[in-house]
Amino acid sequence: MSATEKLIRTICLDNLSQKLSGQTLFIIGNGFDLMHRVKSSYYHFRDSIGKRSIVSETMESYIRKPDLWGDFENNLAYLDRAMMMGMLDDWLEDFGVLEQDDENFSAADFFAALDTATQAIDVLTYQLPKRFRLWVNSLTVDASYAPLGPILQKGSQFITFNYTEFLETIYGIPASKILYIHGDRRDKKQKLVLGHGRDEEEVFNEWRQANLNRREYQPIRYGRKGRPYRNDNPVYLAYFLQDDRKGNWKNQTRYDAITHTRRLIEEYYSDSAKKTQNTIALNRAIFESLGSIKDIVVIGHSLSDVDHSYFHEIRRYVSNNHWYISYYDERSLQGIRAFVGEMDIPRNQVSIFPVS
Repeated sequence: MSATEKLIRTICLDNLSQKLSGQTLFIIGNGFDLMHRVKSSYYHFRDSIGKRSIVSETMESYIRKPDLWGDFENNLAYLDRAMMMGMLDDWLEDFGVLEQDDENFSAADFFAALDTATQAIDVLTYQLPKRFRLWVNSLTVDASYAPLGPILQKGSQFITFNYTEFLETIYGIPASKILYIHGDRRDKKQKLVLGHGRDEEEVFNEWRQANLNRREYQPIRYGRKGRPYRNDNPVYLAYFLQDDRKGNWKNQTRYDAITHTRRLIEEYYSDSAKKTQNTIALNRAIFESLGSIKDIVVIGHSLSDVDHSYFHEIRRYVSNNHWYISYYDERSLQGIRAFVGEMDIPRNQVSIFPVS
């Protein structure tokens, strides 16, 4: 028995229905679809697009995290800005971009070089969501397999983080009882919510602090013969230079290229965020209606911090209630322990139950 199981009461799934008051909120995550044998993990998404697709290659080249696909959404916050900026000079040279005061200067070549340098942003901002939606639309389920029939109550309220309608098709839950908080794949006009939940400024400060003392990002560098020169590294100029007027930009064209590329890169971190506060605001009335809820049942949700804002909002309106949270393995148990602490839920108001 794990430490979490010792600290929090464990019940079996078969007994859960007897515990529920009838005033229940069910919170559904991707583990629900996986329980129903749907190939809906982010690893399945990776496999569906193929290793040689531009989306896979971009993800794996520009986001260097150990569990890239396992924590797919949060990892979108870790695009390698230094890698993109560091190749800018090469692209300016490859496109033959001249100084702006040269009579043969071509604005088309200038912007083509910048577009190529930041191609990863285009892939992750536009192509990734399209491929993701195509994959979500392809997901199917065997509606005859309904392991949660005894506990899902049609009169209860549901918040699902899934894009699929399987609550309706398998269990007959009325659509009016379900909030598809990240979008319903059947609504072709609705954009599916996909992205990281990190604060962009916090992520930037972490990155900058981790790289602040690197030799290549110091104001003065030394040549092969030991002669000092002002650092002309585009990453240094974009992110570590204290005063633009003192930068070794070489020329106006390069200054414009670096500052323009920096703006495109930093806009990505905002564009790839989940915008949870906007989603909460759009669904304010539903959150406010939760005051009468006595029990909350969480099925198949990882409880990762990318969605914590939603749970904090639920806690605003539902405090004196009991939580029943599913777990799958030791890692999910650790996630529950962290979640209970983050949400400040008394342990005597929490029970866990295993699912497979």
